[in-house]
Amino acid sequence: MKKVILLLNVCFCSILLFAQQKPAAVIIPVQPGAVKVVPIVPTKELKRQLSKNLKKKKYRVALTITDTLLKRTPKDDDIFFQRTACQIMLKMDKQAIADIKKRIKSKDSAATIIATLPSAFDFKSMNRSGEIYYKSAMTWAPKNGIPFIVYGLQMADEHKMTEAVTYANKGFALLSPARKKSVADTYAGVLFMADKKPEAYKFLEDEIANGNKTVEVIRAYFGFYSKDKRYQEGIDKASEYIQQDSISFYFARRAMLYNEIGNSEKACEDAITLRDNFESYDYWLKTFNCPQVMADVKPSMQRTYIYEVIFGGQTYDFRVTNPKVDMDNGVSFKYKLTGDAGTNGTVSMSKEAIASAHEQMNKFGKDRYELTDRTSVWISKEVFNELKTTGSSMINANDWVGQREFTVVSSDGVDDYYSVSVDDQFKYIRCIKVEAKDGEQLWINDDANNPIILKMNVDFSIELKQVL
Repeated sequence: MKKVILLLNVCFCSILLFAQQKPAAVIIPVQPGAVKVVPIVPTKELKRQLSKNLKKKKYRVALTITDTLLKRTPKDDDIFFQRTACQIMLKMDKQAIADIKKRIKSKDSAATIIATLPSAFDFKSMNRSGEIYYKSAMTWAPKNGIPFIVYGLQMADEHKMTEAVTYANKGFALLSPARKKSVADTYAGVLFMADKKPEAYKFLEDEIANGNKTVEVIRAYFGFYSKDKRYQEGIDKASEYIQQDSISFYFARRAMLYNEIGNSEKACEDAITLRDNFESYDYWLKTFNCPQVMADVKPSMQRTYIYEVIFGGQTYDFRVTNPKVDMDNGVSFKYKLTGDAGTNGTVSMSKEAIASAHEQMNKFGKDRYELTDRTSVWISKEVFNELKTTGSSMINANDWVGQREFTVVSSDGVDDYYSVSVDDQFKYIRCIKVEAKDGEQLWINDDANNPIILKMNVDFSIELKQVL
């Protein structure tokens, strides 16, 4: 399916990009001998407003903005498809379809886009039917097989097995040999979902034997083993293929199957092979939490966390030692500040504080702190749970501005991990990155049993540099 909707995804991927244009103005007569210059909102600002309203799901406002932008730059495909998105979310299905037909000159291309919209916008989660899109696409380009196959997927998902296979077979027969290869995984997916599992396995095995070894085909094939919980058979099949042709896709799928059955040792062995032989770097090792690259930051009496602090033009260390972390009963640790700020002491957080406090204590200057309504270095269970379940939480990390909302930054695969030196080796910590509207940021260890703050950018900066 990913192959099928590639064109659509390309069109939508630039939803957050902003183009640069100079402000324009229009002169409107007011009275004889006088004119009034009325400034027009610059295009760059309109695009910013468009992005903002889309994020807030204000689709009707966003639709009006896209209309204005398209009058200025009618060939801007990014804006056009953002308007399509607004139309879909406002259930203006007929208009969305009509506009695509008008804009996309190739009937085959238009039909493919139209047919894939219900999947791209996850109509199923919204309890919406995509019937009008599928039928329109098939009517608009009756010799394009892709809409028929995609409709077959929909039928299979609705447990209409006979119709699913009928549409999928009809669509597949319409395709050229090259196009058949590109949608082989989707076609096999229809067969699998329509209870034609032996045929689905055999079809993809034949594709692989005939040289169609794309990541989509291999992913779909071993995905069948995973869905059927035939893990060991899938592992054996991957091993067989590796003996014949040791390409990276087979190692990756075997590693995933090992991981699903809890054999992390074997999964990490394949991850090391992928890193060393196929330039996948640490991606798979991080995915499977392999000890070769993941930092052990569990608190213990021997553990030391060393942070670098930059405040008021000074740089110094903040050391946390002897941490005792029990998220049900309380947290305590010893601290030491180096340099001119030199001081040391102990911090303890009560059961109530570690359970629900939303305020951080970040200033140190005395021997002993006993916190009952604040936390320090660690966040509370309540804050952690809110970030994980709702994506945001009210936090006071800076006394100068007080409590405000911090929101989890959408995962891009990069900010999911924080790098740190552990016993002189750089390793990764899986983390949650959160940000307030004013730009202040926190990185937090993604572990409910040890939600230690890894880095903060507030009115000062502090970041974990080393773990001993």
